Amino acid sequence: MSLQVLADLAVVAAGGAIGCMSRYGVEHIGIFDNDKYYYTVAINISGCILIGVLWALLHHWNADRMWYLFLLTGTLGGYTTYSAFTLDAMELVQQGRALRALFYIAVTFIGGLGGCALGLFGTERLLK
Repeated sequence: MSLQVLADLAVVAAGGAIGCMSRYGVEHIGIFDNDKYYYTVAINISGCILIGVLWALLHHWNADRMWYLFLLTGTLGGYTTYSAFTLDAMELVQQGRALRALFYIAVTFIGGLGGCALGLFGTERLLK
């Protein structure tokens, strides 16, 4: 393994640690009465908004690839919760709450795409 790959891994790991701790913090702010489904939606949508904003800013500033690795791959990769999202959806189905599972999937998917578009295009527009 090259030194560059090791440096990349260290940058992604540092960002991932921050992202994971941020996710944990959001999950414990106590505004949704411990209903983890709402936290997962909030985390995924806010992560999609942030990835759009950060990508636009990094691109605009011609940022070094290490910033992409740290912020997008590491921090937001650790913060967002796609795997938790899929598990939550399957748990709702197992509990016989298929309609709620479909609503949860739709809100997360549409909200995520909309959030990313808002963050990306909104930031690009502000930068012009």
